[in-house]
Order: sequence, then C-alpha cells, then structure tokens
Amino acid sequence: MRRTLRLIALILIVAPAIAAFAHGGNEDIMGTVTRAEKGQIEVKGMDGKNVTVAVTATTVYKKGKEPATFADVKPGAHVAIEAMKGKAGLEAMEVRIGAMEAMYTCSMHPEVQQHEPGKCPKCGMTLEKKKG
Repeated sequence: MRRTLRLIALILIVAPAIAAFAHGGNEDIMGTVTRAEKGQIEVKGMDGKNVTVAVTATTVYKKGKEPATFADVKPGAHVAIEAMKGKAGLEAMEVRIGAMEAMYTCSMHPEVQQHEPGKCPKCGMTLEKKKG
C-alpha cells in the first residue's frame, strides 16, 4: 500500500513538469493588439483578457510568409504570438501579424494550445479546433 501511495505521489509531482516540457514550456497568445510601444505588445486575447508580452532583439516578426518588423505591429492588428517565460514575464519569440491561424486546444486543458491537430500531452485527448 505504501509503495502505491509513493508511486501516486511521484506521478502527481512529475506529471506537470512532463506536460510543460512536451509543450515546450511556451505559450501561444492570439488576439488583437491594443498597444505596441516601448518594447511591449499588449494583446486582447480571445478570452477577453489583456496580456502584455515583452519583445526582445531576438523576436522574429512575420506578416503572412514575409518578414516583418516591430513597426508593423499596430493597434487593431490580429496577432498570434509564441512566447516563453523570461526574466521580465512573457517574452515574444515569434509574432505573426495578420489573419489568425487555426489554433487547436484540449477541452479538458485549455492551456494546451498548438497550431496543428494532435493529442493533448496531459491527457491524450484529441485537440479540437478553437472557435473564434
């Protein structure tokens, strides 16, 4: 019995770390730009919440398939941002400007999001296309 309890405790401790690693530890933010200034982009997400993401010298910008710059990020533009947790909060790795791409998510774990169909790394359920 003790062995089973230890195994369950170990799984509960390790599972979230494995799930974060499987998703790369990155976050996808999709929505409309409300502000873009001073090295930051503020986005009103599809859930209605505002999220501020820092941009760095290594942030990549794309408009469709063409390269873009921070100057192309304007209030009202639709964006999809791939961000990671950094020293100053969320830091943009890639900013895609224009029509929002399809996003797939898990109905049980809405924090799991990716740009292609697949399985949830947390529970194995098929990801569903986000409405939006």
